[in-house]
Amino acid sequence: MIEINNVSKVYRAKKKEVIGVDNVNLTINDGEIFGIVGYSGAGKSSLLRCINLLEQPTDGEILVDGQNLMTLSGKELRQARLKIGMIFQHFHLIDQKTVGENIEFSLKAANVAKDKREARIKELLTMVGLSDKKDVFPGQLSGGQKQRVGIARALANEPTILLCDEATSALDPTTTTAILKLLKKINRELGITIVLITHEMEVVKEICDRMAIMQNGRVVEHGSVYDIFANPTNPLTQEFIGSVVSFDIPSEIMHTFNGTIVKVLFKGDTAGQGIISDMLQQFEVRGNFLHGTIEYIQERPLGIFIMELIGDGQDINRAITYMESRGVTVEVQ
Repeated sequence: MIEINNVSKVYRAKKKEVIGVDNVNLTINDGEIFGIVGYSGAGKSSLLRCINLLEQPTDGEILVDGQNLMTLSGKELRQARLKIGMIFQHFHLIDQKTVGENIEFSLKAANVAKDKREARIKELLTMVGLSDKKDVFPGQLSGGQKQRVGIARALANEPTILLCDEATSALDPTTTTAILKLLKKINRELGITIVLITHEMEVVKEICDRMAIMQNGRVVEHGSVYDIFANPTNPLTQEFIGSVVSFDIPSEIMHTFNGTIVKVLFKGDTAGQGIISDMLQQFEVRGNFLHGTIEYIQERPLGIFIMELIGDGQDINRAITYMESRGVTVEVQ
């Protein structure tokens, strides 16, 4: 478990102070994939680097499995960091060394015996799908392959935590999907806790269990990915989710409808029920679907539909009340 308690990071340059992280409190559970989302300058990279003390927090505590990293000596901290792997946006591979030598660098740093390194390198390359690239140099690899080497290197010393600093931002969409699948496989098969920072909501939707939204160094909203997608409360969160699932209807078109426009939200099991068809049969109301989709988040359906209800005002109110009684959220637009 990672506990971030009242953590702040202040950068001082000449006479100016810049707050990178502002009194953040978060708990990241063992074995989960936790996403930290925010625009550039939100403080997410600073917070991530505070977790392994690459950035020394100005205030607060960082606890990993109950151990306060802030109180460790230099030697103790280096030992603790062996269990915290890290991968980067721009790979950070050594161009003059082969793929195998790049991975071996981490094993040497941990004083792994030479006779054990070769087997471990082979095991890691097989895990990330690069078993035939051991003697290839980074310059001969694609971006996705380079990131796979970075992942293998980060896993070299069998960490319990993997920190991902914008790990897919430099990759194309197809390669991003492949890397996310690999991270999810590593998380499920090895039980490694993954903390992933990104400005791409699609990445969080794809693999994260829980998430936090950061703005100006603060966490403005956090919770399960499903719950936040289903009911975002902060305007910034709503903006991020709108980049993935947009339901904006042009105002020019809205004026052409005479009925009541509603947004209907189906969560979990309700997404598979015929609630709207039941409502239309029971009440003297006609429905006109304008927009809609069903997203699958954490393998649970989330249905969102925009529709026009046509009929007497009282009948429409009764129809809305009926849908709400069936566990559906209805918002009149």
